[in-house]
Amino acid sequence: MNNLSVPPAAALSDTDRALLRDSVRDFLGRHWPADGAVERSHNAEALLAIWWGLAGQGLASLGGDTEELGLRETLLVFEELGRAACPAPLLGAVAANLALAACRSNETRALLDDLHRGTATIALALGTFDGDPAAGQAAMRDGMLSGTIAFVESAQTATHLLVCTAAPASVAIVATGATGLTIKPTPGLAVPPLAELSFDNTPAVPVEIAGEALADIATVARLGCAARALGAAERGFEMAVKNAKMRKQFGQLIGQFQAIQHKLADGLTRLDGARLTLEAAADARDSGNPDWRVFAASALAFAGPALRTVSIETHRALGALGYAEEHEAPRHFRRVHADLARFGGVSRARAALADYVLGPAA
Repeated sequence: MNNLSVPPAAALSDTDRALLRDSVRDFLGRHWPADGAVERSHNAEALLAIWWGLAGQGLASLGGDTEELGLRETLLVFEELGRAACPAPLLGAVAANLALAACRSNETRALLDDLHRGTATIALALGTFDGDPAAGQAAMRDGMLSGTIAFVESAQTATHLLVCTAAPASVAIVATGATGLTIKPTPGLAVPPLAELSFDNTPAVPVEIAGEALADIATVARLGCAARALGAAERGFEMAVKNAKMRKQFGQLIGQFQAIQHKLADGLTRLDGARLTLEAAADARDSGNPDWRVFAASALAFAGPALRTVSIETHRALGALGYAEEHEAPRHFRRVHADLARFGGVSRARAALADYVLGPAA
């Protein structure tokens, strides 16, 4: 049984993390330029190509080797993907590395090898462990999977699905070409759209894993989405600052108006606060702190409202640009709100904190 035990990660210096950030940002700048991000996000070939490139940088193995790179470095990469408006399928890869790293079957090892080479992509379907009661669930019986799970990202371009089941606790590996599987896009804020998966006696490979480990994978996924939202909010904020230095109203730059200055200063404070809380949660897990889940819930409870506020004020400061779908600004607005609403959103994080402080509701 895989219980997802996590040894403390080797601590990288701030200089090392800065080098990692610069490397990822430079790679995305060259291979996923901002001026083409809108069109590329709808192009399956472009998505597969950027994933192959990220795998070549070693990023497809994030989550699997905690002796080298921990959760803090993983969140850093999610943040850069958010800045670049790049919907690369990193979420499924991290979940697969966490869930399958200790599994020694030939099938799972071959899948991980393909994943790390960039020839396989994995979509994560949390189901019962999603945190959103509308996410649905799936059950495994005699090697067959049945049920419906919603809010799954990257399913349209995935080669495999990693499906969490609760009774018994396990993950099921499903090839996207399997019989009985239907993938239905559900357009909304997320770009590309999330999907609803329907399983009708779909053949799957079960991997037994403790329910607590599945809950931890879900927590890591929540933090990953929050970090991606942070990157998107940060990029939108930078565009708003630049716009305030160029756009004029009533004969002067709008950045000279005190109301705009106050909103931008408040936005910077919220961005810094969100980053610090996410880093604290990641550090707690990487150092083996048994209360890291509390740090995670605290980070999500703070970052959610903070990043939404930044995104909304950025949207207002950009004026008409914030509504021009051919511009990258609306993409960041969508990303922030879509990611922060995932997995039960801030309400679930606050409920987790209330349970910790007051005890579970009777």
